[in-house]
This record gives sequence, C-alpha cells and structure tokens, in this order.
Amino acid sequence: MKKANKQYVPDLVSLQLLGELNYRRIGRIMRGQEDAVEWHFSIHSNGDQESRLRLTLGQESKFTSEMALEFGPQTEKKLLFETSLSMTIRLYHDVGIAEITDGHRQYSGVYPYPNDAMLHRDEKFRLNQQLADLLELCLKQGHRLNNPLPFQFA
Repeated sequence: MKKANKQYVPDLVSLQLLGELNYRRIGRIMRGQEDAVEWHFSIHSNGDQESRLRLTLGQESKFTSEMALEFGPQTEKKLLFETSLSMTIRLYHDVGIAEITDGHRQYSGVYPYPNDAMLHRDEKFRLNQQLADLLELCLKQGHRLNNPLPFQFA
C-alpha cells in the first residue's frame, strides 16, 4: 500500500503570533531611543565571544517601516562557515507585526519540497523564529552601545 503524500499546511496563527511578539521585541529594543535611526548592541557569550547586533531604520511610510538587522562576531575568526547574518525586517504599524523580507519581496508561507533553492517548507516561519531568537538574545544578554565606535562586521 502506498503512503499518501501529506501536504504541509502553514500554522497561520503561530506565524501571526510570532510576528506580533517580534514587533514588541523591536519596540523594547528601541525604547528610550525611538528617534534614533540605528541601535547597536554588544552581546557576550560563552568562551569570551563578543558579537554585535545593529538595527538600522530604512524606508518609512505611514503604516510600515523597514529595518536592516546585522549580527556577527566582533573579531574575525577563520571558520569554514559564514558567521555573520543580515536580514531585512518589515514593521507593519497598523497591525503591530514584524516579519522578515529580503528587501524587495516577502517570503511565501509554503514552499514545495524539495525545491531548487533548498528552502524549507516552512521557510517563512523558520526565518521569523530566527529573528525572535536574535532579538531575545539581544534583550537578555545584550548591552546597548550608546556611542558605538565605527565598526565593521567581521
């Protein structure tokens, strides 16, 4: 007997809740410096590793804003894999949701699997969960840099 191919159905409630929580996290990061266009944080982790997180405000309109997030180690390490990360976040102020975009398009809720781009079926949820993890790391272990020195991500 052949097993039926179960189609992936995105959990829209969880995705919307994640977007709402990310919007609130970004609000907490900006608190006290809402008029700024950049927010810098230093994050210390195990093994004396120091990373930096930078949020930069981009285009704004009445109901939306776009932000760039950059995260990476402060000092360059020779590793076989990429250690820095950058993403574009769109904030929807009218509904209080933040989500990952790639700057010019939004991610689909579902991707066929397998696919040529090697995206997960739930790529949109996974990317937004990664944003949640980075924002939580910043809120729990990060230290705001009020006057950051010129800094290039490694």
